[in-house]
Amino acid sequence: MEPIYQFATPQSVENQKAKQDSQTSQEQQAATQQTCTKDACKQHKKTPALRALALTLLCSLALQTAALAQTAMVFKGGKEAAKENKSVVAIRSLDDITFPEADFKRGAYLKLRTVYVDVPVSKFKLKPFPANSSAETRSELDFLLHLQKTRNAEAVNRTETMANVYFDPFTTNPADADYTRNLSSLFYIGRDLGPWFNPEKLPITSRVLQNVIQDATYYIFSLKADFNRPRPYQLDSRLDNLEAPGHASYPSGDASTSYVHAFILSYIFPEYKDHFAGIASDMAFSRETRGVHYPSDSEAGKEFARQFMDELMESRKFRTDLEAMKAEIIQVRAANQLSKK
Repeated sequence: MEPIYQFATPQSVENQKAKQDSQTSQEQQAATQQTCTKDACKQHKKTPALRALALTLLCSLALQTAALAQTAMVFKGGKEAAKENKSVVAIRSLDDITFPEADFKRGAYLKLRTVYVDVPVSKFKLKPFPANSSAETRSELDFLLHLQKTRNAEAVNRTETMANVYFDPFTTNPADADYTRNLSSLFYIGRDLGPWFNPEKLPITSRVLQNVIQDATYYIFSLKADFNRPRPYQLDSRLDNLEAPGHASYPSGDASTSYVHAFILSYIFPEYKDHFAGIASDMAFSRETRGVHYPSDSEAGKEFARQFMDELMESRKFRTDLEAMKAEIIQVRAANQLSKK
């Protein structure tokens, strides 16, 4: 660097000083730039490491966040799953309920010998009853609870009378204490035809109806054993059932046999078809009022009766006996009408 005062004049000193200041400024800028460049280089060299560290930290944070979220989700899902599992278990437990085997008291009916119908039980195609846990069954149970709430003493007494209308194929000995009630039950659906409609005046009719209901009983109880549906009061303890039948619920035996009677009498007296069907319907409904059958049991009983009648009409022996029964009824009815004149 040249001395500032080599040619000392005020202007030259000023110029030289300005030149030196400018040069110094440039050198300082260059030094500063170089320093910045070195720092930038150092920073640049550090960037991948910092970036990697930052990414590592971010990834770690993300993983921790995800883990926490997943834990929360699993915990929440666990609670929901627990609730769902309890619900599933409850539904499965409800659907697992069947009629208790120990309470099945009609096993002898499964060994009955049929007279007219000789087909496999599987020939009768009844749709499965609604699941115990279904909305349909819940609706039926609520309906039965409503009937229970509204039934009065008169209704109860009426159902008591109907509860004694049934035919037991094993009670056919005149010496049996229940013999008279048993045979009279076969004539309940047609009782409005007149006092002449009874087993004493119609022995052929009595024998044919005994055979028919014996056949029907075998198939009804076989179906009951196959479906093994629990009684309504076994699903809802609020039901105050007026009796506890010793067999499963589906299909309704009372509905089945009542409609079988109605269909047979309708063949002989088609003009009274609706009347007979109405009495059969009342019989079925009385079982619902007593809290021992679902409405779907009654419907299944009616459907069974239709299919059973189809099978009966396939039997030549039954068709022959039916014509003999019809002839007897017409003759006795005519004689009774003449006696009134």
